[in-house]
Amino acid sequence: MVLAAVALALALSAAQDGPSRSEPCALPAALRETLQSRFGSSRVLTAADLFEDERALFRADHPGGCPGVRAGKFFGPTERPALAVIVMGVGPKRDIRLIVARPAMATWILFEVDDLREGSTAVVGSESGRTPPDVLTLSAYEAWKRVYRWNGRAFEPSPPLG
Repeated sequence: MVLAAVALALALSAAQDGPSRSEPCALPAALRETLQSRFGSSRVLTAADLFEDERALFRADHPGGCPGVRAGKFFGPTERPALAVIVMGVGPKRDIRLIVARPAMATWILFEVDDLREGSTAVVGSESGRTPPDVLTLSAYEAWKRVYRWNGRAFEPSPPLG
């Protein structure tokens, strides 16, 4: 009986910390808190932030997905999946930043990858190459694409996968 109660309590706490299935841009509670403590009142880029044509293209390519959040094994095949997140409204200039959040024991470690100008719209993605880890992509539909790869210390620009 006690074991069942403990299992139920653990399941409920995990469900509360995990992202909502009905909201594709929802983040785990601990990650939301980490982002808020580091970036203040910033928020995750959502489909509503994209221009109408970009929103239609994104929804066609990624039904039910979030343009500002992507999971991937960016640190290697044996590592837990990390989350790449586009946060908007950072600092006094209201910057847009691409962040990779790596899960740690009780918190998240944040890596700032790139900055965009206010008013820019881009979506975060990932690609799997012939060799792990996954590469991180940042792209604006029909305009440009940037690719980043973990080098063991930081994310660095990389040529697109061919």
